[in-house]
Amino acid sequence: MARRTLSLAELWKQHETLYVYIFSIALTQLTKRNCLLNDEDKISEKLCPILNDVCFEESQKRKKNQQKDCEIRRPEWQGPIPPVTDNELKGGKANKRPDFMCKYYNTDASCSEDYEISLHIECKLLGNPTSKNWILNKEYVIDGIKRFDSKSHEYGKRAFSGLMIGYIISMKPEQIVNEVNDHQQKQFPDNPLLSFQFDNPPVFKENQQLNRKNVKPSSFQLIHLWVDLRT
Repeated sequence: MARRTLSLAELWKQHETLYVYIFSIALTQLTKRNCLLNDEDKISEKLCPILNDVCFEESQKRKKNQQKDCEIRRPEWQGPIPPVTDNELKGGKANKRPDFMCKYYNTDASCSEDYEISLHIECKLLGNPTSKNWILNKEYVIDGIKRFDSKSHEYGKRAFSGLMIGYIISMKPEQIVNEVNDHQQKQFPDNPLLSFQFDNPPVFKENQQLNRKNVKPSSFQLIHLWVDLRT
């Protein structure tokens, strides 16, 4: 019997599942490190060597088990999104930069535009406002979720899914999700509300199915991983 060829959607799901797993392990390890909780970039930088270690360890496990494609590439930190067509050129200006990118190479692509697709990851602080003008849970929505359906950022372009990471630095998680949902309803009333189960700390996961208006593909799953850094 001939072996069934997996579709791009199925292959992408494997890619997504792998890196959600990688980030979940790394975020759990991050809770055991000392972090400066007032700066999301410094927290993300601290996550980089942990991700490198996790990718190496998981690659070694695959190699030991003689699995196919045992190499797991480390997520790229703060790299620009490169143009892949002439229409995407910006006159030499750097494009927007998601916090992390995990590239997938579609060797069965029928055109060069679909050859490289990236899982984009955006990281934000969550908790009490740090000033009158910096409302963390609002920023998670307007400078986080919005970027996955924004003409200016186009995070998740050509991809079936993307990832939001929330660094919980204060407040109870139940209060945070209520505030995030309030801001979502004001900004994007068509977005499904988040509904976390906060019973398996320190990392919490929730999937949100979006119908995007400004970025293709329109059917898009945004995965939320929140990590409790308060302790």
